[in-house]
Amino acid sequence: MSPGLFQRPVNAAVRKGYQLAYVALRIWWFVRRPQTRGAAVALWHGGKILMVRTSYRSCYSLPGGFVRPGEPSEQAARRELQEELGIGVPPQALRHAWHGTVSFESRQDTIDIWEATVDPAPEPQVAGREIVWADWVAPADVLKRPLLPHVALYLDEVARKFTPRQP
Repeated sequence: MSPGLFQRPVNAAVRKGYQLAYVALRIWWFVRRPQTRGAAVALWHGGKILMVRTSYRSCYSLPGGFVRPGEPSEQAARRELQEELGIGVPPQALRHAWHGTVSFESRQDTIDIWEATVDPAPEPQVAGREIVWADWVAPADVLKRPLLPHVALYLDEVARKFTPRQP
């Protein structure tokens, strides 16, 4: 059996595991109403942003995830980018771009978004397990898609910075 034929059912099983874990977390968050911390990376290239979609949500987001206890937010963002897409960025490449707390999925989710401009654009490695899609997208096209709340707020802020003011 070729690796491709074997890999498809394994990936499908892992995706189902992510979906079940996500449902369990949603129930836990509904009961506990926790405060969570996350970090994400907005990678920009040629006016486009790198977006992802996970196997357990129907909306689009930035690469990122939860910040581990004692872990700096910037380090968590870099770790998640590497784990999810196989893209490494040096710490000095990232700048803090957005911070906010969003009521989301029965929790108070505090997020830091770090951004960097890259050239050339790295090719995201999508394993088809947690991340099922990744691509470089123009911000105007991103805003037409369903987004996680913190990503929508960040992109609205970016759009306001680059939209000329009307007299």
